[in-house]
Amino acid sequence: MIHYLVYDIGGTSVKLSIMDEHSNVIERASFSTPAVRNGSIFQLLIETAKSYQEKYTLSGLALSVPAAVDEKSGYVHYAGQITDFTGKNIKNELADLGIPIELENDANCAALAEKWKGNAQDCSSFVCLTIGTGIGGGIYLNGDLYRGKKGMAGEVGRMYMNASQPIEKNILSRLGSTWNLLHRVFLKTGERMTGEELFKRYYLNDHRISEIVDTFFDMLAVGSANLIHTLAPEKILFGGGISEQPNFADHIRERLHLICPDLLSITEIEVCKFGNAAGQVGALYHFLRMRDK
Repeated sequence: MIHYLVYDIGGTSVKLSIMDEHSNVIERASFSTPAVRNGSIFQLLIETAKSYQEKYTLSGLALSVPAAVDEKSGYVHYAGQITDFTGKNIKNELADLGIPIELENDANCAALAEKWKGNAQDCSSFVCLTIGTGIGGGIYLNGDLYRGKKGMAGEVGRMYMNASQPIEKNILSRLGSTWNLLHRVFLKTGERMTGEELFKRYYLNDHRISEIVDTFFDMLAVGSANLIHTLAPEKILFGGGISEQPNFADHIRERLHLICPDLLSITEIEVCKFGNAAGQVGALYHFLRMRDK
């Protein structure tokens, strides 16, 4: 059996899996993302990869990273949460592992997963939004990923939602990401909750959190409306663990209907088939595509 080591690196956690060429998972693990500014993310990747090399004959290493990357060279132009990646060539940093390496932006990986085996197989144009520590966007136009200059296309989390100062607090990643949603709930209630716990309370009409969660969905709907007006994609797909909560897409559809009912006749709103696993499935697919080239 052919084995691949696949990483999905996020601002909060690093998920890895041993997969076969069909994206079937043989083994998986997860680690907390190490602190930035000391290069420890590379140490974590190297140490874990070496440990799996002792157990498996690996045919390649595929990475989903929260960064604008040159997918051919492996150079990172810009990294949001993992600033240690910025200005580094990840393929070179991991070259001593002695196996083929390919990497792609995390939201692009999610989009590739949905195009390969998910809810966008029949789409030639769609947008995939990954919701986690921040918000990433994978844009698939006219049958292929659109990366833009320096791979910067799709940074929808930087979308300005309000011109109020300080403007950095009024971007979509601050108003519509999972981490910031849970943080705002903590500031109001003093309770640390998981996304699952939060939504249980929301559906029980806990008045202390209802307004916060409603605003979260409002912001995702406004961001989606902007994307529909700009790109008119066939679908917008939402990924990340929080998208697996019941009726997630319904909440956004309801708000889009209030903003402009015609938007829903242009673009379908759905969640990713692969949910929180989309990054890893897409990273593997990207690896296989690059090797075919």
